[in-house]
Amino acid sequence: MDIIYADSLIALNLAADYLLLLAAGRVAGAALHRGRIFLAALLGALYALASVAPGWGFTSHPAVKIAVGVGMSLVAFGSEARFWRCCGSFFAVSALFGGAVWASSMLAGYDAPGGAYVPADARVLALSFAVCYAAVTLFLRRGALRPRRTARLTVRLGGAEASLRALADTGNSLADPVSGRAAAVCDAAALAPLLGGVYRGAAADVFTALGANPALAGRAFLIPYSAVGSRGLLAAVRPDYAAVDGEARELLLAIAPEPLAGGFDAIIPADL
Repeated sequence: MDIIYADSLIALNLAADYLLLLAAGRVAGAALHRGRIFLAALLGALYALASVAPGWGFTSHPAVKIAVGVGMSLVAFGSEARFWRCCGSFFAVSALFGGAVWASSMLAGYDAPGGAYVPADARVLALSFAVCYAAVTLFLRRGALRPRRTARLTVRLGGAEASLRALADTGNSLADPVSGRAAAVCDAAALAPLLGGVYRGAAADVFTALGANPALAGRAFLIPYSAVGSRGLLAAVRPDYAAVDGEARELLLAIAPEPLAGGFDAIIPADL
């Protein structure tokens, strides 16, 4: 009979679940809140301890496992607009890791006939993570999924506040040529709480409409942009406050002439 030490079991599962959630978040393109990911990993570690405790055999039921996995995903990614994509990525990465641990345990000579607990040492876990990383990397390189860094853009203007789901794009180098201040390209509908309405259309028309709003006096700008095959202007406003993942930034808010694709509210420079 194997002796299982609670502290070692919690520590190993905490580390494994944290890395699995981190990998799932990157695959799904989620905003990575490491504090929330740690709490979700702690939940997983406590479940692993319960699964080997005497009298807690019900925890190995598939319904319980699924419920715990969804609960961990809620803790880590509950604020994401595409939560179920994050949840599905977590289950997929966990399944891949579980299979790798099982196979590595067999190769290392461990007896793992079944159940929720598979005995493994640090070498087996390291080998399993290496296999998983190689598989996920190959999958991403083939274009099945492309990890994207997302962030939470918080902006305030005139007492109003909006929280935008932003994509950090290496191709976005938009900035005001006069002040040098970087600009986020924002969906007009996402800025409606700040601007008092949806301003969308040609840049000159939007700029005129913004200038006619007394609350936005002196805050409207026209910023030149250059994209593949096109050049032009974007209307922009200067907010009272802007922060990317809680860190204050000097940003202008350029208004996209059309709705943004991919479910994002804004596109920010990747170096923010």
